[in-house]
Amino acid sequence: MSDVVPHKRSIDRSGRLRKFRAELKSLTFTPHNPATLHLSDGNDALATCLGCHDAPCMELQESGFKLGGELDAFPGDPSRDVCPVNAIDWNEKGEVAVVDSEICIGCGICAVSCPYGAIHLTTEGKAVVESIDPSGITQPALSETAPHVKAECNGALGTADTAFLKRLPEVVASLSDVQTTRLTRNMFLACGVSANMRRKGDTNVRMDGLLRLRSGQIGVVELETSPNVLESPRALLEDIAVLHNRFGVPMNTIVPVSVICGFPNVRVEYYQVIEDIERVLGVRCRSITLGALCLLMWNFSYLESLGDDLFTTIPGETDLSSSLEKLIGRFENDEPYLGAFKPSK
Repeated sequence: MSDVVPHKRSIDRSGRLRKFRAELKSLTFTPHNPATLHLSDGNDALATCLGCHDAPCMELQESGFKLGGELDAFPGDPSRDVCPVNAIDWNEKGEVAVVDSEICIGCGICAVSCPYGAIHLTTEGKAVVESIDPSGITQPALSETAPHVKAECNGALGTADTAFLKRLPEVVASLSDVQTTRLTRNMFLACGVSANMRRKGDTNVRMDGLLRLRSGQIGVVELETSPNVLESPRALLEDIAVLHNRFGVPMNTIVPVSVICGFPNVRVEYYQVIEDIERVLGVRCRSITLGALCLLMWNFSYLESLGDDLFTTIPGETDLSSSLEKLIGRFENDEPYLGAFKPSK
């Protein structure tokens, strides 16, 4: 798909190919299985692809990464692709979505983005689109385009032992810089955060990304997926200065965020630098691993604020499990990979 315009097959789509015979009330997700739909007529059914005209499983709404005001000048990635590796497209007839299993990395962003639960992750770590309407709950659409139903989502798309999470460091290492940046941005978007990430090669702005949370906080992001995470909190100091001076963002609304693949061991100076910044400057840096962000997304949890102690990391008190429990509720906190939630000793 194009990085700038919608996919050519979607431009002339005037409405959904199918609609539900009864109003959709909620969805229940069970890892590695198709979602269950709960309808207003009292029936439950397996989810199916409706062939949505705007393909939310493929194309982002531009409003998602528009930050507003002066922040719209941030030179972010203009791509509207949901899938960071372009593994999802229309079938040959342009009727339903299909996933290329040879390309799919199993991140599940397309599945979370589908309003009707038509995509799930298999035990092999691939996204699959259910398109045959196994429960016979749809009928041809007669009306033009209508807003998508905002149904309540229960359950989880995946768990800590789902394939993508368990091999996340290996997957990220295989991606290009553009793909990794897009993966990160789109996971934040799926968690209800307006997000934009810098285009690789753009030297006008040093910071890697910006977030606008529902709380009104502006997050400034340094993305570092290599083991060399020590530079991340140091770079955040420069980012704060640029964000305040060049973009006019009040200091009390700025939240510096290190997005990393995994935590380094406890002997690395990363944690001490973060503590130094807070003690000297009164600025509290946050650390979010891609593993933690993925679990939030898979549990349909919104990251509305970075207040209190959420995702704080100081020496001796670095474990993201407590933050995840606050946002997700009870979950199996066994780490999917080393450093996903806490540093190794």
